[in-house]
Amino acid sequence: MVLDFGKYPFMVSVDEVLKRENAMDLYTLLSTDGKAIREAKARIKDIIAGAEVKRFKAYTSPYLVFFAEMLILGVLDDPRITEKVIRREIQLFARDMSKEGDEELSTIARWLGLNLRLSSLKLHDKKKTITLNYSLHFLEYLRAIKGHKGNLSLTQRILSKGFVYLDKSTLLQLLSLALYRRLRDMVKPISLDQIPQTLADVIVVKGRKTPPCIRSIQDKKDRTQEEALTLAVYMANTGSSLDSISLILEKAGIENPLEITKRIYKEKIVTYSCKRMKEMGLCVAECNTKSPLQFYYGNADMTK
Repeated sequence: MVLDFGKYPFMVSVDEVLKRENAMDLYTLLSTDGKAIREAKARIKDIIAGAEVKRFKAYTSPYLVFFAEMLILGVLDDPRITEKVIRREIQLFARDMSKEGDEELSTIARWLGLNLRLSSLKLHDKKKTITLNYSLHFLEYLRAIKGHKGNLSLTQRILSKGFVYLDKSTLLQLLSLALYRRLRDMVKPISLDQIPQTLADVIVVKGRKTPPCIRSIQDKKDRTQEEALTLAVYMANTGSSLDSISLILEKAGIENPLEITKRIYKEKIVTYSCKRMKEMGLCVAECNTKSPLQFYYGNADMTK
């Protein structure tokens, strides 16, 4: 069977969409297609509210709605909203992937950079025979799960002749993890002066504000380990997931990122005060607050 890209719009590039629509750039296309912007905005609001959302394939222009959604998340530039939306989208994509055949799953895996093999390994116990239909070279598997072990740990997998064998359920977890990382990379911060007027009303979704000092760290391509740890604690304090925080630490070259993230949550470590941020050279604006969290939540005194 041929994979239906309408169910997985992330697999179609922006250039392909622009070519199909005969458009110069995405901003212009989304500015002239008000429906896609409205649908993407409504989708984000529904996800934030915990409401049901339809599959992308159900939209008239699934690719436009998807890229509009990624664009809006970049405009909002709120880690909590981005995290919640992407997590929900991963769940929906995984639901569709669970119904796909081997060839379709192989196509998705290749797009995600995984060299998946369709090769069966049968295991026998006293009650039944278990068949594992998929495999990855163990080095590639280790790269795929880096920073996220849990039940995907190599110690819980079957290894034979240099390959890790998987059942469909485990494969779907692996694909979901790889897709999570890919979608996170798609969301780039976008300043308001870069966006067309049609996106202006989307900003009201945001609600809470990212402190300038944290935004400055987020905007850096390369972060020091001190900056990464500061950002990680802030993300934990504002509700980000273990995976997203671990990735921040991993990219900064910090060892055992998942364990450190768990420690931040377990010990309830709190974001530095503004005074300490100034001492560390991380303060970039006079916000008249006592801590970045006070800026995020509003003017309530966070010390009480």
